[in-house]
Amino acid sequence: MPDNTPDASRSRSRAPEAFLGLMTVLHRLVPAPLRPRVPLTFVGYVLINGSAFVLDIVCLSVFYNHLHWVYQVSVTMGYAVAGVYSLLLNRWLNFQVSGHLALQGSRYAVGLVSQYVIFILGLSSVLHLAGVNAELARVVSACCEGIYLYVLMRLWVFKGASEPASQPATC
Repeated sequence: MPDNTPDASRSRSRAPEAFLGLMTVLHRLVPAPLRPRVPLTFVGYVLINGSAFVLDIVCLSVFYNHLHWVYQVSVTMGYAVAGVYSLLLNRWLNFQVSGHLALQGSRYAVGLVSQYVIFILGLSSVLHLAGVNAELARVVSACCEGIYLYVLMRLWVFKGASEPASQPATC
C-alpha cells in the first residue's frame, strides 16, 4: 500500500529538486567553453548510469560468485537490473517526466538491446580484432554506448521532455 502521508509526498517531490541541485553544481565544473554544449540532463545521466554500471557489476558478482548462476544468465540479469534502475531514476530524477511508463520502457528496452549489439558486441569486437587491447576496446565502446543511449533517451524514450533550468548558485 503506497505511503500517501504528507511527509512521504514531500520527500518524493524533494528528491528531484535535490538531484537538480547536484546536477547544477556538477555542471558548473564543466569547463566554461564546453558548458553551453553539455546539457544539464547529460550530467544527471552520467551520475545515474555510472551508478547503474556499478550496480550491474555488483549484481554480476552476486549472481555468479555467490548464487553460482551460469555466467551468461548472471551477466544478462545484472544488465537487466541496471537497465530498469537507469530507466526509473532517469525518468524520475533526471528528465522528470511522467506519462506512459510501458511505452517509455519498451523504447528503452529497444535502446538497450541495440546498444548491446552495436557497441558491446559489435564495436568492442571490431576494435579488439583490429588489435586494440580488450580493456581499451571495451572502454571506448562504453563511451560510445553511453552517448548513444543518452541521445536515444533524450530524443525518443522521453520525447518532448524539456531541459530543466539549472538552479541559481547559492553562497
